[in-house]
Amino acid sequence: MDVLDHLIEEHRKVERLLAQIKESDPGSERDRLFGEIEASLSTHMAVEERFLYPLIAEHIGEDDAEDATDEHTLAREALASVKERLEEGAFEAAVDILEKGIAHHVEEEEDELFPELREKAAGQLAEMDPEDLESKVETGPDGDLTKADLYEKAKEADVEGRSTMTKDELAEAVDD
Repeated sequence: MDVLDHLIEEHRKVERLLAQIKESDPGSERDRLFGEIEASLSTHMAVEERFLYPLIAEHIGEDDAEDATDEHTLAREALASVKERLEEGAFEAAVDILEKGIAHHVEEEEDELFPELREKAAGQLAEMDPEDLESKVETGPDGDLTKADLYEKAKEADVEGRSTMTKDELAEAVDD
């Protein structure tokens, strides 16, 4: 399976998990489902940002890569909102916002960006092993923290402006 097919498969997984969490009651099952969604999206977004979006910038356009990255920022914010509301307080509305944002993002990737990448970067895509890419973003290429890890640390430290920071800026902010 190529990297784009793998990412599409992950889109379907997250869609199923979102449907399940919408039907869940507060408690351990909802917490488990959220953990799966959060882990899946964190790895998925890190793979796209680190390996796929540079190809989009190179072969399709910088603006498209930046827009996709911006949508990831919104998804991270929506995930944080869902997490805050796992037990109570507008949980369903937070999940709806996350679900709609992801649906929009998935539609753009699957209908526009991925087909164009298959056409313009087939050779580079063929060299990408999805499992290898995931292992690299989970631990970082040299065992360092990923951008997603640093973002979470910045969030815990209540670092302002974290959603627009680069990986290096996040690393510096959490080191201070």
